[in-house]
Amino acid sequence: MEGKKFTEAEIEEIAGRLNFEKLGGMIPAVTVDEHGRVLMLAFMNREALQKTLRTGMMHYWSRSRGRLWMKGEESKHFQHVLGAYADCDDDSLLFKVRQDGNACHTGRGSCFYKPLSDYRTGAEVIRELEGVVEERMRSPKEGSYTSRVIAAGMKEAAKKTGEEGVEVGIAALAEDDGRTASEAADLVYHLILLLKMKGIGMKEVYEELSKRRR
Repeated sequence: MEGKKFTEAEIEEIAGRLNFEKLGGMIPAVTVDEHGRVLMLAFMNREALQKTLRTGMMHYWSRSRGRLWMKGEESKHFQHVLGAYADCDDDSLLFKVRQDGNACHTGRGSCFYKPLSDYRTGAEVIRELEGVVEERMRSPKEGSYTSRVIAAGMKEAAKKTGEEGVEVGIAALAEDDGRTASEAADLVYHLILLLKMKGIGMKEVYEELSKRRR
């Protein structure tokens, strides 16, 4: 859908079949990225939907400010529309987007980062670790091991990653499962640190793995 141009007639037809009245002129809109990760939930009125379809950039209705706004108008973290879907009752929307930067105003990739319990998926844990590294890169913290490695530079990060890789191999050969898992966790963290310092995220790694499966 990116780059698709809707005619005014198409835009009116789409808006006309959606149920904005159920919530007093608004409709909830969930946005996900290319990989299906939920980025945020906001609301649209009819004008916001029309402008989104007209421009290919996500627009929402701010209930607190009482006005239309385009995602990224201040942060420059724009959302480019890749696909748009209505639910079975035509009273909720789902948009697939290409996200520039982070979706959340807190600086996180997704607004949904607060687990209600101790349960977190592997991807959530990885993203949380990436967030820690990103924060230390922006704002070094005294006494932080991560900040210390970042300050020492890429050679130090590469050395630490190599050392942790060797320790995983040794643990796998000579120690129990728990110790091996612990060493593997150290390796994953140092790998994330190395990648972020290189300007690469785990997203790129996932994409490469996906291509290899195909």
